[in-house]
Amino acid sequence: MRWLGSHYGVSALSGTTVHLEPAPGGTAPAVSVPIQFLAAAEDFAVLDRSGRPVSAEPLPNWSMLEGVSAECAHEARMWRRHVIEVDTGLLPEVPEGSRPREGYDPELFTLVERYERKAAELRAVLGWNVSWKTVQRKRLAFLREDIWGLIDKRRTRQTTVNGRTDARVVDLLLALQERQAKEEAATDARTLFKNLRRAARARLGPGVKVPAEPTLYALLKRLGIDALQLRDPTRRRKDRLNRPAPPFAVTTATAPGELVQIDSTALDVKVLGDDGQPTQVELTAAIDVFTRSIIAVVLRPKTAGRRKTRQQTRALLSTGTSKGRATKAVDASLLLALCMVPAPMRPGFDAAASAARSDLPYEELLEVDARMEHAAARPVVIPETIVIDHGTVFTGQTFFDACSYLGISVRPARKRTPTDKAIVERTFESIKSLFSQHVNSYTGRDFSRRGKEIDPDRLWTLQELDDLLQEWIAVGWQARPHEELRSPYEPNLPPLTPNQMYAAGVQAAGYLPIPLGFADYLQLLPTAWVGVRDDGIRFKNRTYDNFKGELEEVRNTPSGLKGKKRDGWELRYNPYTPEQVWLRDHRSGEWITAVFKHQHLIGAPWTQHLWDSATAEFVARGGRHTQDEAIAQVLADLLERAGQGPDDPGVVSVPDGYAPVPGLDGGWAPSGDGVFDPFADAEALDLDALGPLTVLELDEPSLYSPAEEEIAPGPAHGPDAPGGADTEVSSLLADLGDLDDSLDSAARHLLDLPAETNPPQEDRP
Repeated sequence: MRWLGSHYGVSALSGTTVHLEPAPGGTAPAVSVPIQFLAAAEDFAVLDRSGRPVSAEPLPNWSMLEGVSAECAHEARMWRRHVIEVDTGLLPEVPEGSRPREGYDPELFTLVERYERKAAELRAVLGWNVSWKTVQRKRLAFLREDIWGLIDKRRTRQTTVNGRTDARVVDLLLALQERQAKEEAATDARTLFKNLRRAARARLGPGVKVPAEPTLYALLKRLGIDALQLRDPTRRRKDRLNRPAPPFAVTTATAPGELVQIDSTALDVKVLGDDGQPTQVELTAAIDVFTRSIIAVVLRPKTAGRRKTRQQTRALLSTGTSKGRATKAVDASLLLALCMVPAPMRPGFDAAASAARSDLPYEELLEVDARMEHAAARPVVIPETIVIDHGTVFTGQTFFDACSYLGISVRPARKRTPTDKAIVERTFESIKSLFSQHVNSYTGRDFSRRGKEIDPDRLWTLQELDDLLQEWIAVGWQARPHEELRSPYEPNLPPLTPNQMYAAGVQAAGYLPIPLGFADYLQLLPTAWVGVRDDGIRFKNRTYDNFKGELEEVRNTPSGLKGKKRDGWELRYNPYTPEQVWLRDHRSGEWITAVFKHQHLIGAPWTQHLWDSATAEFVARGGRHTQDEAIAQVLADLLERAGQGPDDPGVVSVPDGYAPVPGLDGGWAPSGDGVFDPFADAEALDLDALGPLTVLELDEPSLYSPAEEEIAPGPAHGPDAPGGADTEVSSLLADLGDLDDSLDSAARHLLDLPAETNPPQEDRP
């Protein structure tokens, strides 16, 4: 390598310190330098054998494999390894200093000879019927289009486990099998198929076809269900659902980040949402198995699924809203980024939450990472392997792309087997018992674990609750001894805290800071494929555009990407900051920022959930979900109402059912003694003077577009004005006498009302 104008060779590596010796013939002295300072030097470079700097290869864009089957994607990855060996002579990710295999050395063999060698190898080892021209075509396509050029375009149709069977029938089969395993008595496969046909006819209609029994038996086998075990007793079938596969052992790790478990759960706490309404909270957390540390958490409000009209439902579905789901795929990717950076001290944190006053190795960490100076007492752990469940948040392509980009391995837990991630499940119970139940708006997970009444005389906002949780993690969890953190050599010693366990692990494994930039942030966001029209990018019923003219080169131009992309351009977006999106030009690799065209009408941060709420409100008024400018104005009004808050800063206005009981807070009491009578001071009303009652006929029944009439200025009215009460009653009676009650003579006779032969005509302009 070259550094400070001299050539060095690496002699040893201890922790984060690199020991360098001068190259043969050099006069520079031997030095030892931290690796982060060495990599940050302007003249630092890694040299090859000829003394030329080695350039880092660009990362492959794995998002290009979206929309193709798993088999096709696996074949493309295999072809990538083979064509790289043909082109360079070495397979990717081989140890440094490796020599090419026989027949692949570019200095000894021509490209045609290497083509023929690779084709013969694929025919002999993998049984592929390929010629050397096929290898040549694959290599040239890879050089032009990267990984996308290796995909067989005829196989872009994605296959499913259920084959040609309707997916709704498969879901119904799994639901019946799970209910049968947990609740009903033992039965056989034929009874299961009979119930399936009956349920499909009742729920899905006669038009949905259920396959024959041989196909259903094969479907059960592909789904991993043994038809012979359906007759087992109920308890045995229930135990089989939750029983982990042998060998049984405790989940262990030997270093921080070696094994991390991620999951989501309801926090059982009510908060004040962005729209000013109480809502539930969902917590997503990452737990390090070695230290039992909570290395990152994300709080998101739940969007309750309410009954909506057909027009409102169509408006919400057009925006891609998932009702009832709080955490999204972007939150899982954000969780990975939070694990790798120090958690900053937030305003209002106690001094005990600082990393400088904790059991963390603060001095050692500060020497290699300056961000630790203002960090909270939460460890920075770089995950190596992550255990996830089969939720839609973690099984999406966005999360796997983020893990691949950060070099993290993903291990999915088995379905219906919570014991595979028992540590994060138990940590959730500890969070609820040690933190959630002490929040004033704690609801409990069921009615048996809550009090008679919830007294949320002040609901925390989501940001305030997140600050409380982050501070509790630093001072309440990371500094609390954990029974699982005992020394295996001295079990009589007291248990360690997660921070103490992390300090011991850093001494052995070391710590290497990872700076994440803006490009890394975009790689963690979800992906969409869109087109660019004359008015801009139309995405989620909103129009985005770049006012600097950077979209002109891609406007009304197909991208040339096939498959699921359909000539669309790659778009990255964040549903929590939808004011802007980022479009990638794959030809140049540049990112183009596009801003919502009507953001100036809103003028404040907003989320996709608030946009959906404003859309539903606008559709209820008779508008259309495609009118983004009008919806932006409704959203601005919604944010203004939510931002005004209550009159009393200490009390938050909440809907009926969550407000404190009147009379118990000391701020309200009925005046006077005895029974309170609200009409005690009112004058007696002469019923005979009112005359007959009439039916009011309104010209405009709509509540959203009432008829507006200009009222000329006149003398003051009301009870405070001289004779105000009498004047008001007289004018009201006069107005009632001028209205048409729309009753015929027979109806008036039945109601004992005076007949009118000539009803007054309504004055119209």
